[in-house]
Amino acid sequence: MPSKFRLRYIFRPLINKLAKILGRIGLTPNYATAIMLILSFFCFIFLTVLKIEWLFGIFVFLVGIFDGIDGAIARLLKKESKFGGFLDSIADRFSEIIIFLAILLYFGNQKFWNLIEINFIIYISLGASLLISYARTRAQNISSGDFDIGLMGRSERLFFISISSILGWLWECLPIFMILTVSTAIFRLVKAYSIIKKEEFLKSNSNSKF
Repeated sequence: MPSKFRLRYIFRPLINKLAKILGRIGLTPNYATAIMLILSFFCFIFLTVLKIEWLFGIFVFLVGIFDGIDGAIARLLKKESKFGGFLDSIADRFSEIIIFLAILLYFGNQKFWNLIEINFIIYISLGASLLISYARTRAQNISSGDFDIGLMGRSERLFFISISSILGWLWECLPIFMILTVSTAIFRLVKAYSIIKKEEFLKSNSNSKF
């Protein structure tokens, strides 16, 4: 799925409005990133300690909102920095690990259809989710292509978990989530390989003419 169809574009007006309000009261991009991380810990508590699935879902949604607010504040206040981008990327991965760990502990060692352990589904989903983000970061470091591709970007993953939890369908939706994330990871890797090889081919042909 091209980047122009991402969920963050749908929520951009809301995120920009919140960023303006929070920026005016002095919230910096890095503090917004810290709030996003703190919200992830609340997600963990609500699911593993209090065992309130719908509240977990609401806070996962808030994690997604603040994941966009830090960048919006940085652009609004013209405080974009390499360190801020690095910190945001690390915090994003850490927050996902916390959320997946909460789901893992919440469901324990249960099985789907008495065949597939939930642990296996969660491990594969987490690995694919991290790979999706890592593939984009690495590819953009060596290529000028747009690698925000595939169905399940970070915004979509958080939204999927959020809605599934609020509706009380998280258990039933986890296998679907695994299939979608794995498919997206494979698609992004294949597409990145194709774009990078094409750029290398064009570059080598261009150099050979001289």
